[in-house]
Amino acid sequence: MKFAARIMGLALAFLILFSTVSYGQVNNIKDRKIVIFIVDRVNLNDYVANDLPNIKYLMENGTYGLMTVNSDGGRTPENVYMTIGCGTRAVGSEKASLNFNASEIVNGEQASIIFKRNTGIKPQVFNIVNLDFAQIERNNLTRNHIVVPGLLGALLKQNGKTVAVFGNEDTDVEQRRYAPLIVMDEKGIVDFGDVSDNILKRDPLSPFGIMTDYNLLYQKYTEMKEKPDLTIFQLGDTIRANDYHKYAMDKINERNKKRALYEADEFIGKVIREGSPNTLYIVLTPLPPSKDMGQKSYLTPIILFGPGFTKGYVTSDTTKREGIVTNTDLMPTILQYFDIPIPTFLTGHPLYNSGYKGNVDKLLAESHKLVFNYTYRPIFLKTYVVLEIIILIFALLVLLLLKKYAVYLKPLLFFVSTIPLTFLLLPLFNYTSLSNSIVGILFLTAVAIIAIHEINPYGYYFYAIIGLITSLVLLIDLVTGQYLLKNSFLSYDVIGGARFYGIGNEYMGVLIGAVLCFTTMAFEIFSNKKLLLAITTIIYALVFYFIAAPSIGTNVGGSITAFGAFAVSLLLLSGKKINIKNLIYIGAGIVLMLLGLFYLDSLRPVSQQTHIGQTFALVKSHGIKSLLQIFERKLLMNYKLIKYSIWSRVLLTLIVVLLILFFKPVGVLSEIFKKHTYIRICFVATIIGSILALIFNDSGIVAAATMMVFVGPMLIHFVIDEMS
Repeated sequence: MKFAARIMGLALAFLILFSTVSYGQVNNIKDRKIVIFIVDRVNLNDYVANDLPNIKYLMENGTYGLMTVNSDGGRTPENVYMTIGCGTRAVGSEKASLNFNASEIVNGEQASIIFKRNTGIKPQVFNIVNLDFAQIERNNLTRNHIVVPGLLGALLKQNGKTVAVFGNEDTDVEQRRYAPLIVMDEKGIVDFGDVSDNILKRDPLSPFGIMTDYNLLYQKYTEMKEKPDLTIFQLGDTIRANDYHKYAMDKINERNKKRALYEADEFIGKVIREGSPNTLYIVLTPLPPSKDMGQKSYLTPIILFGPGFTKGYVTSDTTKREGIVTNTDLMPTILQYFDIPIPTFLTGHPLYNSGYKGNVDKLLAESHKLVFNYTYRPIFLKTYVVLEIIILIFALLVLLLLKKYAVYLKPLLFFVSTIPLTFLLLPLFNYTSLSNSIVGILFLTAVAIIAIHEINPYGYYFYAIIGLITSLVLLIDLVTGQYLLKNSFLSYDVIGGARFYGIGNEYMGVLIGAVLCFTTMAFEIFSNKKLLLAITTIIYALVFYFIAAPSIGTNVGGSITAFGAFAVSLLLLSGKKINIKNLIYIGAGIVLMLLGLFYLDSLRPVSQQTHIGQTFALVKSHGIKSLLQIFERKLLMNYKLIKYSIWSRVLLTLIVVLLILFFKPVGVLSEIFKKHTYIRICFVATIIGSILALIFNDSGIVAAATMMVFVGPMLIHFVIDEMS
């Protein structure tokens, strides 16, 4: 009971601590207009390298940055445009681009007739209609999270806001009109506008022989007696220039792009000069150029200019990174600007000025770094994991067949446990080239192994020391802005978009495994067990706070994992046994901790909530089904990773190696656990933590594998010592 009371009290203390966090205020702006210019298939360097006075003026005096272009499927126009309009990852359909003026003739029939035949709804003659909306709805019904096609348009209409779309990306053989996907309502209808070929003009030297008639586009906009609340201009020439590259010579393609950008820039300038000071102007690029896509450069420029968006880098509470946002952030920005409540199931958050002025060169350098990380991260991680598997199998073979050479395995075991620290420290150096990264990894790893070897030559204290150093660096980084975590190969990456701040599952596993290692090893080294137990309890509480705290970025699965693993460790270090009663107490503590985190994070403004607060609000508004969808998504992700991820191979290899060592040489691990009680505690607590990580994290196999990088090699090290 004392142990249970201690755990409950500890959880309550930290929940109270969470509640003292300052939550800030949400800034609402009412009765405004928004104009969005879609300049698609360009990158930030295109704006910098060309003579575009109006776009550069917006960048110099407004808020700008880079935007991810993810969806719930591939990075295709239909999926990405739908994602922007749904505020959460979504998909389109093969014919999602079939948006027409209701009065247009399509294959001999009016679009309004086809639309009514497909949906049973008769549109107004001035509407824009999507002819494949039924299939779009069906495709999104199969997603394992809430997706509402036409959500942005529906919310705007419900709140009395009008919407118009002008322009298209048509070629001479294909009709492509993706912009209405962003603002159509729940019926597949946009209020009005013109996406027909009327807004195009013949130009024999332009890509596909056509170009946007900017004079007509401008005339249509200025002649409207009452401007729409939200207007989207699809300036399609940049897309046509991008798609025509396979037909023309490189110098012609470059000329086409420059001309398209110049025409777009001139049009943007005319509209802004015509506008009023209460209008927010957004220059949006849903997808990068095809060449960039081929190089995995999936970041596009975004510019906001108007009330509330002054000079500086853009950010959002989705990313908490200066100059980096997601495409799911645009919809919440529009809703907040019109003072419309933001649905709880949206994954994005409103954009705002980060307060950091910065400059374009720094943002280009950041883009290069992020693309490098996204491109080479899988290569470095796969290399590390393959080497780890080879080392584990090689160690087993040597222990079984060549025992007298086993002592030479120790530096290889040190290597396995040191690499997480090396990957963490690498961003301190210029690592944005392949050669620099390789040299940096080898250098940092060698320095760490040699330095610790000087302290304790070939001793098993190595794992306690490297675990302590790794934990300290991680905690310091979490306190000081997470620069290392945001740029490490072993951490999350921005372009992938699963996580942007806090501690990801990879280093969550490393941190818990490292802390368990050095705290339990301390009991092997020092004699004052009562003092050590008190210090260890404080360390566990501190580490748990850094993993769970909403102000840092709650890792829900990590919170459960840390709570369970640390509770088991404290239980065993206190001389208690693992039995049903104590496990029930630990389970109750986890439930109370989760309820407290859910409730306290939900008290924060929606824009500042982490996933745990959003989940609480989601369950309140949409019932238990939404929670079951989250569990389903996590299970599917774990199944996918277990089936295909190389991390599952390393975890399986380690388990097989340790199982074999339990039985051959006969009794060697049992003898080690008898002699070194605290090593057994470390092993048991780490195993419990790995199981919890596997169950409660959507990439739990990764966390489970990284959690074992200290105790696994350490046990093999003990086997070597025992056999010699």
